[in-house]
Amino acid sequence: MLKGALEYAPSTFEERGAAVAFTTPLLSQTRVRRGDRAKLEVLIPSLSQGTGIYVVVWKAVPEMVSMTMHDRYLHDLIVKEDACSPYEIRRATLRAARRGLAGPKAAQAARRALEEEDEQNTLTHYLLILSILKAVGLESPEMLKTRIDTDEGQRLTRQLMTRAAESLRMDATLLYARLADVAAVAAPVGLALSPRPGRLTRGLTDLKEFRDSMIGWARDVPGDASPVAEFCAEVAQHTIAIGDKVLVDFHRRLEAIGPLMRDWDDAFIRVRSQAVRMAWLLDGWSHITAAWEVAQAEDRQQQAATVNDLFRILPLLPRRESARDLVEDAKQVEAAHRRSVRMLEDWRTGRMDIDAIRRIEAVKACAP
Repeated sequence: MLKGALEYAPSTFEERGAAVAFTTPLLSQTRVRRGDRAKLEVLIPSLSQGTGIYVVVWKAVPEMVSMTMHDRYLHDLIVKEDACSPYEIRRATLRAARRGLAGPKAAQAARRALEEEDEQNTLTHYLLILSILKAVGLESPEMLKTRIDTDEGQRLTRQLMTRAAESLRMDATLLYARLADVAAVAAPVGLALSPRPGRLTRGLTDLKEFRDSMIGWARDVPGDASPVAEFCAEVAQHTIAIGDKVLVDFHRRLEAIGPLMRDWDDAFIRVRSQAVRMAWLLDGWSHITAAWEVAQAEDRQQQAATVNDLFRILPLLPRRESARDLVEDAKQVEAAHRRSVRMLEDWRTGRMDIDAIRRIEAVKACAP
């Protein structure tokens, strides 16, 4: 099924789908979503130099496009796990990259990302324990001096958490379980006072740097790609404005840790929904910011080529997420994009472009 690329404007994040980090150039950053009868389908823009978006049954993709070994493995993982959320797709992507199928640097980056994820979960859980103790007036200097993964740290934590549960009139086991649930939700975003921002918070910071860089590049490199770069910056700013508000609300809710534990059913749903919204907001942007970072070492012509390819995969916000629809603005930029995109024609033919694959693998080494 074919839909016009710019006429297609999803209403929700789920309809937009989650970006998949394929290394096959034609499939790079295509989006997977749940279609009719809850079956997975993929949205592929600009097949064979066309101007539309093809909606393809997920299982049929290998029959339509010549895929790299990495992409076939990732495709099978997504089929087996029936994954279509940003979190699920990211985990599948890291598993595929960790096997070395996208090159040794991407494998190393994937292993590092998984290790950092575990460390962030542990740190977030520890900080939440300190937060709940502070909320009930049980701040402990000993807790700050003792590592939580030692026998002494575990003993002290159990003792203080039992007293905290009593203050909250809760069972200690239930308090532990709820804190673990909050930590799992909060770790990707990060806590406001954490010494290390969460992955999504860092992603928002990267997006701000990307916006500023796009604005500067458009000013310094006049040409057909300049209005395309300006539009990329505009879409980034639109996402940043919403992301900043979501982040403030998310941190505000976590700071009220006592009420969160007591009013669990309603309060936790709201915290989780904001974390999920943050993930959807930034879905696809890590590839874009990393691709532009890689392009900084290239000449101006290749940078212009990168700008045009980023335009093709920009994560426009769904209608329900924003009062402003950027599709009309994108239509105005499309003419400039077409004038300067000739150098990218090989990306749209479906043929294996080894240089393009290597550039994508270089991006994966930066942003797993």
